[in-house]
Amino acid sequence: MLSITGSIYFIILTLGALVATGIMMYLVKLDQKFPFESRPTLNHSLQWIILGTIGAIVLQYGAIFLDQLIFHTSTSSQNTMQLLLMIKAYPYYFLYVLICAPIMEEVIFRRLFFANLIKPTNIYIAAIISAFLFAFMHQDTRFLVYVAMGLWFSFIYYKSKNIYISAGSHILMNAIVLTISMR
Repeated sequence: MLSITGSIYFIILTLGALVATGIMMYLVKLDQKFPFESRPTLNHSLQWIILGTIGAIVLQYGAIFLDQLIFHTSTSSQNTMQLLLMIKAYPYYFLYVLICAPIMEEVIFRRLFFANLIKPTNIYIAAIISAFLFAFMHQDTRFLVYVAMGLWFSFIYYKSKNIYISAGSHILMNAIVLTISMR
């Protein structure tokens, strides 16, 4: 992919993602709240973001271990490795990877799919459907890992009562995993 596309492609992609993320955040603000949503305090938000991040990292490493044990997959994620290559070639692309993508994924998979599926199904089925869609979207050999992350972030969103808390956890978890992967 890097040999086909040049710097202008990633500049346009990054700028487009920043605009799309801003639009999504604006639309969430305009949208009606779901019955379980509320506006948390700063202290509540920080506690949930920290819990969400730590839980996501622990769960991710546990899911990686199970994935290797059951499916004999490699220790590296194709998705993470490809993103690292793109960030190395185009450093500004980290804005997309570390900020835009997690926010957009949380809005789409947790707020759009998960929250809207709770009423016609139930919280468990809604979480499973949104987690599977999240995993399919990543197109990675680590399917079990992405399902686990999708379930975890649905839990964080539902319990914290705010989509930006799960997005904050997702951003921090991605930043930690990418930092560790760069070594």
